[in-house]
Amino acid sequence: MPTIKDIAREAGVSHGTVSNVLNKTGKVSIEKIKLVEEAARKLGYVPNAQAQMLRQGTPTSVALLLPTLREDIYLDLYQSLQTAMHKNGYETFIYETNDIAGTEKAILEKLPFSGIAAVISVSCLLDSDPSAYQAIPCPVFFAERIPEQLSQNQYALSFDYRSAGKCIASFAEKNGWERIAFFCDPNNFCSSRELLAGIRQTLRCSEEKIQIFSSDISLTTAKAFSIIQAETAFDCVITSSSLRAKALDFALQLSKPAKRPAIFTVGAASHSYCTTFEFDYSQIGTKISKLFTAYQQDASVLPGQTVFKGKGIPYTFPNVIRQSPCELTMLTLNSPSTQALQKLIPLFEEISGIRLKISSLAYDDLHSYIEMLNKHFYFDLVRMDVARLNTLGPSTYLPLDEIGISPDIFPVRLIQPAYNNYSMVNDTRYTLPLDPSVQVFLYRKDLFENATLCRAYYERYREALAVPETIEQFLHVAEFFTAHYNPDSPTRYGTTLTTGSSFFAASDFLPYFMADHYDTFCSGEPIRLNTPEMIQAMEKYQKMARFAAHENTWTDSIQQFAAGNVASVTIYSNHTGTIINTKHSNIAGKISSGIIPGHHPLLGGGVLGVSKYSSKIEACRQFFRWYYSPDTASLLARLGGSSPLLDIYNDFKNRTVFPWLSASKKSFEIGIRGVDPDIAPDFSTVHYEFALGIAIRNLIAGSATPQEAAAMAQAIYDAPSAPVKSI
Repeated sequence: MPTIKDIAREAGVSHGTVSNVLNKTGKVSIEKIKLVEEAARKLGYVPNAQAQMLRQGTPTSVALLLPTLREDIYLDLYQSLQTAMHKNGYETFIYETNDIAGTEKAILEKLPFSGIAAVISVSCLLDSDPSAYQAIPCPVFFAERIPEQLSQNQYALSFDYRSAGKCIASFAEKNGWERIAFFCDPNNFCSSRELLAGIRQTLRCSEEKIQIFSSDISLTTAKAFSIIQAETAFDCVITSSSLRAKALDFALQLSKPAKRPAIFTVGAASHSYCTTFEFDYSQIGTKISKLFTAYQQDASVLPGQTVFKGKGIPYTFPNVIRQSPCELTMLTLNSPSTQALQKLIPLFEEISGIRLKISSLAYDDLHSYIEMLNKHFYFDLVRMDVARLNTLGPSTYLPLDEIGISPDIFPVRLIQPAYNNYSMVNDTRYTLPLDPSVQVFLYRKDLFENATLCRAYYERYREALAVPETIEQFLHVAEFFTAHYNPDSPTRYGTTLTTGSSFFAASDFLPYFMADHYDTFCSGEPIRLNTPEMIQAMEKYQKMARFAAHENTWTDSIQQFAAGNVASVTIYSNHTGTIINTKHSNIAGKISSGIIPGHHPLLGGGVLGVSKYSSKIEACRQFFRWYYSPDTASLLARLGGSSPLLDIYNDFKNRTVFPWLSASKKSFEIGIRGVDPDIAPDFSTVHYEFALGIAIRNLIAGSATPQEAAAMAQAIYDAPSAPVKSI
């Protein structure tokens, strides 16, 4: 294995220079960075991060002791902890115990505590030898399995396993299952004890009514076969882990018994072969990071305990009441969210007894159809763009409060404050957000974190390469990553401009104007477009055109980003799904996100309401109950759709898979679209954006200067009968 000394000799630089490059510290010239990186590649140097940090002898790491990483819940715990701690400058190192007491003791004895800031443990020692953790000199966080008593520097985090057991038992009771097996670990950990206690309490049965099986991790498969092949044909087998559920499914596939028992488990997510009472173990990792940060400021936060509630058994939809057979028709936009919803139609029909027929159209066709609405209108449920709500909402929809559809009928939390933006017209609620979207900034984190690029950017602009806060910084970033202006750029362009129609052009441009002149836009004065402020914003947009790929639609822009042709893109969040698909993306796993430059994103996406000519009000209520349930929202998110439910944006797994969700949540809180009707009651978002969009398209085509484009926008806006169709 080559050393730093070998690399220094090969590169012809000092040991200190090599150390600075490898650790991304100090001010090293681009030339020397390239020399060191080339020497490291030539010699086959691979840094051992764990060894590096532990040699330093400073508390810059945390130790995570887990029974196994084959269990989904523990993998979720690790990923959330690693992500949160890394942001605070700490690395997370994993130690697997396989629930063997001797192994766990040996790990604790050998830990180099001079370099460890905290220990997190899913321990198998707490019942047999809790003293093993007493002498540890740093904070200890127990996860899932908790001791009876906590010492001064300890904290416990677990889940309400007893409630989970009660819920599972109620499900079993409802289905008439009497012969029940419980498959758990042999050590009778407190989590298993609480789970079993909840089951027994609900079923009110003696110990003989539930047959208990146990095995350690290494013998799980063998024990699963003995359960499936036992003389008793069980109606249901309840397990304490997904590993055991998976082993049971394997045994069932090979044994092929005459009767297949239902398999229940507690875990991270549902699987096709079992029903899961879901626990979000990422909550533990995130909470530990917050507690650790608080502990560094105030040690009195320890000891303490947190017990999280579970997410429950998914896909039960308790608020949906099965109806007499009927058919609902829905008009919506052809979008990723609609495609996700199409896949769930069979589920809705099975639960509700209602047939759902969806017709999806392109943006302009959809709203042209809605504008021609009359008493012969075919559709019961109608989706329109949020920008059209003020104009078309009252003539299209029944007020939701009048037909008994409001957030009160389903237990959800809609993302705020976007909720009112997607619902209200003149203090009347006509719609709820269907697939809300907001502009976000996506960028290549592999490029923004590259040491050579960071140094080159600093030498050029005398500022750090980072997510741009202002339009001026965005111009610098875009220029730097445009090959025509920087031959060393790894991408052809810095960003994209999306100007294929007046609608796209206005949405793309408005953040440039609102970045510095948001107050002017919302002042309540007569809307003026031909102003020095507007001209200044158009000049910046015109300059950005030199550093951008020019695209027609959001789909085109995101494809450019996915192909690796641009370093960043400003895009509506509901158009982002394809970039995580390795089949269609060259940058999957290299993406990060932030709030758009200027920090005034536009809201987008659609709203859903009931057509004022629909006669199927109760069936519409059932669709709303189903669509706005947490279970449906979770399914939509996993299928690449958008949801208005706040829980989707808070879920760690979702944020890991879809890295723009955190930025989207923050952007919804500051996003706008149009003007507050209380300030400008006659304002038309469609009219305003049409006028701006036509002007911007002429500006980018080179047929108008910024001054001429501003005057053109004003003239179109002031026209007494301006068209509303996008061109």
